[in-house]
Amino acid sequence: MILLRTCRAVLRKICFLAIVSLASAQIGQVMPTIEGETISGRKVILPDASRGKIAVLIFGFTKSSKEPSGAWADRVQAEFGSRAGFEMYQLPVLEDVPRFIRGMVISGMKKGVRENMRDHFMPIEQHESELKQLVSYKGHDDAYLIVLDTTGHIVHQTHGPFSDARYREFGNEVQRLLSQER
Repeated sequence: MILLRTCRAVLRKICFLAIVSLASAQIGQVMPTIEGETISGRKVILPDASRGKIAVLIFGFTKSSKEPSGAWADRVQAEFGSRAGFEMYQLPVLEDVPRFIRGMVISGMKKGVRENMRDHFMPIEQHESELKQLVSYKGHDDAYLIVLDTTGHIVHQTHGPFSDARYREFGNEVQRLLSQER
């Protein structure tokens, strides 16, 4: 009986470590290239466009992810948007949206995005499965955030709905990175 409990405990620890290592597998890797056009019409290639800066990339994969993605973006922009050496991009992923209505969806997005954010709001129309793997996709309606260092390496990531407590942890990490770059 004791041996069985010990085996179960060891197995639980192995499973936990496997999950933790998978969830953080992207940390340290170079951000894969994402090309697109912002809703202001500017062509962007990430991570090249953010090279030399700390960047926050906010991904959303469903219409319902608009709310948490927007909440994260508003708070990040309010705190860090005017800082030298910082960039933020909102990246709604639209590959699953039928092609014949994507134009209407993007047009609707343009109306909902403030003028000062349009150069950094870039709908993504391809590579959805790769991006889901990159962000360790779990919840359909979550916002997914990736922080890049000045060389384009992923140094932090999180996902989920916005909350003040979760933001404090995230904001502290961005602040720490920005302070290191001075």
